[in-house]
Amino acid sequence: MSQEAIADKIEGRIDQVIGAWCVSVRQDSRIESDQTLTLPELIDHVPAIVEEICVLIRKGETPSLRNVNEGRANVYTRFYQGYKGRDLVRELSLLRISLLDHLIEISMGEPGGFDIKEWRNAATILNLYLDEEMRYAISVYANPPMIPPQ
Repeated sequence: MSQEAIADKIEGRIDQVIGAWCVSVRQDSRIESDQTLTLPELIDHVPAIVEEICVLIRKGETPSLRNVNEGRANVYTRFYQGYKGRDLVRELSLLRISLLDHLIEISMGEPGGFDIKEWRNAATILNLYLDEEMRYAISVYANPPMIPPQ
């Protein structure tokens, strides 16, 4: 299975991945900041993040500050929602787990699975993307932008 096929399969089940992620975020007692968010506010940039990850998987491109646009937008959104930095990191860890679980399901669902190198390449891009978003979050939370007056 090609990287393109892996990305297509992730996108084909994006609603399931995000649904599983939402449940895990809402059930995680360590995350407190999500309590005041509606479901659309919680989901917010996550579908676009997954789509951006899939674009990078297709291209075989390494995530960096210049190509994690949705991740950066998500960090600012959470910051302005009053989300705690530690909760954002946990939320992103749960997204990582949901996506990696989905990669395993894709592999098991394919006759003969797919090449371990292809799985590793996709998993590496996914991990590096979320790591880059966490690095950006540390920068934002350590040096907070001015909150506009309301």
